[in-house]
Amino acid sequence: MNPWFRRALVALYICASVFVLALGALAQGSGQGGAALRAYLTSGVVRLGDRVALVVTVENARASELGALPQVKGLGIGPAPAPAEQRSITIFGARRQESVTRTWTIPLRPAEVGLFAIPGVEVTVDGTVMRTNELSLNVVRDLRGEDLGYLEVRPSSPKVVVGQPFTIEVLCGFDTAITATTDYANLSLAWLGSLPGLLENPAPALDAAKPRVQIVLNDREMVEVERLDNRKLRGREFVQLRLLRSFTPTREGRIELPASHFEFGRTVASQDFFRTRREKGETYFARANDVAIDVVPLPEEGRPLDFSGAIGNLQVRADATPRDVDAGESIKFKVEWTGAGNLEFFTAPDPARVDAFREFRVYGKNEERSVDRRTVTYDLAPVSSSVREIPPLALSVFDPVANRYTVLATEAIPVRVRALEGAVGLGTEDSAERFRSDILDLAPRGEPSVAMRPLGSAWILAVLAVVPAAWLGLRTAVRRRGDPAAPAARARRRARRELVRGLGQASDARAQLELVYRFLAARTARTPESWIGVSVGVASLDQLLRELERETWGAKNVALPRERILAAADEALGGGL
Repeated sequence: MNPWFRRALVALYICASVFVLALGALAQGSGQGGAALRAYLTSGVVRLGDRVALVVTVENARASELGALPQVKGLGIGPAPAPAEQRSITIFGARRQESVTRTWTIPLRPAEVGLFAIPGVEVTVDGTVMRTNELSLNVVRDLRGEDLGYLEVRPSSPKVVVGQPFTIEVLCGFDTAITATTDYANLSLAWLGSLPGLLENPAPALDAAKPRVQIVLNDREMVEVERLDNRKLRGREFVQLRLLRSFTPTREGRIELPASHFEFGRTVASQDFFRTRREKGETYFARANDVAIDVVPLPEEGRPLDFSGAIGNLQVRADATPRDVDAGESIKFKVEWTGAGNLEFFTAPDPARVDAFREFRVYGKNEERSVDRRTVTYDLAPVSSSVREIPPLALSVFDPVANRYTVLATEAIPVRVRALEGAVGLGTEDSAERFRSDILDLAPRGEPSVAMRPLGSAWILAVLAVVPAAWLGLRTAVRRRGDPAAPAARARRRARRELVRGLGQASDARAQLELVYRFLAARTARTPESWIGVSVGVASLDQLLRELERETWGAKNVALPRERILAAADEALGGGL
């Protein structure tokens, strides 16, 4: 054999042996859990407002768990979604190896320009804590986007009280010069739906006279916004779009809205064998600065005992039909409150508890509620022909602009009441009884009368002496203790039973929180809304309320143990609530 050929065969044999040994070592390493951890950014350089993500991948691990995410000033990180899993099978000769790859795609939200150092993320892999490598993200300003577009976030007031509804107006738009080439808009409001201590109200109705445009909100849903008249800005004409959202704060503190972004531009069509889809082409970004709103408690000073829970700048008007009636005939007394306030939440006044309405019977009411209007129609009936008007109906209101409690009252409405035919009047007890019979069309039928022996004069004198004394004693006792048959007293007695019954059906923290507010209202003769954000003075119940509010407004809405709520309520009852 040729020596050169022999040497070539030996070299080829050695190479083949090394390759086989390396392959076996790789297979053995894989089979023994050679887990691999790596992390990378979807882009190292992004424009302010653009989307970027941190991708963390674990390969060949039986179990892996992502640890706490790092915090970087000026850069929002997370929350981390559930990992995506991919399984693969590798065959090495007679061996079969299965591996699992878990991937977390963690969103990053830059709030300012600059170079950010992102620390390593801890991941527990098969019981061992590992850390990814540190990464750098360079965020640059989209100067052209700032010139071609704008974004403004405006709260209706920088300071509100607990329970006072307020609106956030988002104005955005772009230069009319690029209208023909702009067919895509996306509002990125990272704070929407994630602010603790805020109840989001139904969105205010759009102006029917304004045209509407559909844009993307937070990359996931289409919403309708109003297109307002074009706006002059920087010496040029800009398209102007408006989005309105309404909120009610449930506790005091500072609400901070992080930076918002408006993305706009054009899309391009791409087509494959199965379908045609549109993808982003050239886009731009405009940015709005951070916004803060201070929520303060309702002042105790000057708060009236009959405070209704109404907050805001409200107006009232009233009407009555018919106005020419017989005594005992029904009058529909319609009261309408409008304005900027918590119209859906305050307690409407009850004429039956107002001394000015003592000449009326109140048979019920119907209510209609919305964000900007509250209408209550009372069913009244005058009991006497001496009635000349429906008196003013007052509502106690806290005016946050004037920072004081005021009274909002309707105007007196003149009416004419005719006496019933054959009736002298409806003021006496006997006539009141006949009036009620006329109202209800009831003719009580008794048993056949039995002849009664007349009482002697001594008995009559004794009864006349005892009845006034008994009446005075009963009146004194009722005044000292309160009327036990009054609605407020009955509600106070059954407050705990109602709480127990409601907790048996409550499935989340929000329902539990409303039940506790109603329990407190029944025990104190106040409205449920007046307890929002207010301390009870019992440590366990105050702590319970704060936890329920955090669960309700923190997007988890997980119910707390029923026994704990009842224990806190019992402690408050034992303390004199």
